[in-house]
Amino acid sequence: MIDLHVHSTASDGSLSPLEILELARDRGIKAIAITDHDSIDGIKEITDQLQAFPVEFMTGVEISCTPPRDFETIGSVHLLGYGFSLYDRNLNLMLSAAKLSREQRNPKIISKLNQAGLDISLAEIFARFGTGQAGRPHIAELMKEKGFVSSFKEAFDTWLGKGKPAYVDKFKVSCKKAIQTILDAGGIPVLAHPGLLAFNRTRDLEVFLDILISYGLQGMEVFYTDHDTHQTEYFANLARKKKLLVTGGSDFHGSFNAGVKLGSGKDNIQVQYALFKALTSRLDAMHSLHDRLDILEANLGHQFIDRSLLHTALCHRSFLNENQRFCDTDNERLEFLGDAVLGLCIGHILMKQGPSRKEGELSKLRATLVNEPGLADMARFIDLGRFVRLGKGETISGGRDKNSILSDAFEAVMAAVFLDAGFDTTCDLIQDLFQKAVDTVLSCDHTFDYKSSLQEYAQEIFATTPVYTVIQEMGPDHDKTFEICLELAHINARGFGKTKKAAEQDAAKNAINLLKNA
Repeated sequence: MIDLHVHSTASDGSLSPLEILELARDRGIKAIAITDHDSIDGIKEITDQLQAFPVEFMTGVEISCTPPRDFETIGSVHLLGYGFSLYDRNLNLMLSAAKLSREQRNPKIISKLNQAGLDISLAEIFARFGTGQAGRPHIAELMKEKGFVSSFKEAFDTWLGKGKPAYVDKFKVSCKKAIQTILDAGGIPVLAHPGLLAFNRTRDLEVFLDILISYGLQGMEVFYTDHDTHQTEYFANLARKKKLLVTGGSDFHGSFNAGVKLGSGKDNIQVQYALFKALTSRLDAMHSLHDRLDILEANLGHQFIDRSLLHTALCHRSFLNENQRFCDTDNERLEFLGDAVLGLCIGHILMKQGPSRKEGELSKLRATLVNEPGLADMARFIDLGRFVRLGKGETISGGRDKNSILSDAFEAVMAAVFLDAGFDTTCDLIQDLFQKAVDTVLSCDHTFDYKSSLQEYAQEIFATTPVYTVIQEMGPDHDKTFEICLELAHINARGFGKTKKAAEQDAAKNAINLLKNA
């Protein structure tokens, strides 16, 4: 059993993303996608925790769209996106616009309710639900709790639904834009719950689908808790006829959609795992084409003269081991060169922009910028992970978002730019990417030395000093990562870094945090 249509507190559900994962585990659901309305914030909350759950996870979103011309009367069209990159710039820009619109919509709804004599405020909603992503379901629930309506349904039927006194139209994009944005983000666009659309004639749905397919639609939500048996059979046959992927889900909202259970809806659906595997197979096929490097080049700000350099920079050794006919070599030699290029460029930038800084302080500032977590975040900024070619094992284990893989790939890409365009162009590109981070570190009066601070505290409180031990060294000789264990009284902390000193600083930082929380 799987569920590919689920809402969390990041939009209009009552359970947090983590609570949804826990519920999916407890209900024995094999795979889920959280598909919040016009938001991927909930998914970003749990990316670091996904590997701890025996539930396969796919990125998802539900986007509200205006219908194409000649279909204005069918109502709001909802498009589901699956398997896209969380860091795609255009997708995030579109969803940010939706978030801003929602923030502007809620006060208008509250104002209309107040004008009708209902004493309710946004402050009450935020205090009650603890969410900055409040929407109509939260307002409806509070209206019920305050006795303005007898049920959640009544709040929509009387006040909040379309055409009712407190209704305010929501942010929507065109179907064409939504589909293209999902595709460009590396995802699969799917028409949600076609049974909820109000077509005048049965044949109209097929015409409507043909229009969306011309935009790039790849699937249809056949199995849905509010589809009856006849509709489900009809949609399944239509999807087969149009060669569309079949998906399904409960549209679970927690307590905001009473009677709808995660995985089974109203006990009337059981979406098979084979549909999830079909989705992942399509995604794998799309990613294997490796044909949208123009998006990466745009994010990076450099169009390669010799794109083979970029291909090599994106080839992880795990991919080379399994696909030697596609790659001549992995990216590790480029990592080695990229580390040197980054160090020199960042050092040069710091020298120019921090003329009063001394050598020791400049070294610390450079280490603050050029380290595994920092380079991984920069890789996410340019959406690098989706383009890195990984072996099956690394892909399954979430390698596209691992700091070590991302930071190494980022170094390799910087080396590829250097070989393609020379030092000056590379340094200008690095300055553009890092300028905000450089401004931040230079604005500080000093670079915090966690190790010295902890040592002073330890001598004063425990009359001893921390003991640092190298636990292991990981990675090739040219690009090692060190793991350090710090022991101090009852405190035991771990730290990681590209040098032993950096790992000791990280361990000291973690130990200080443990002492603060003790």
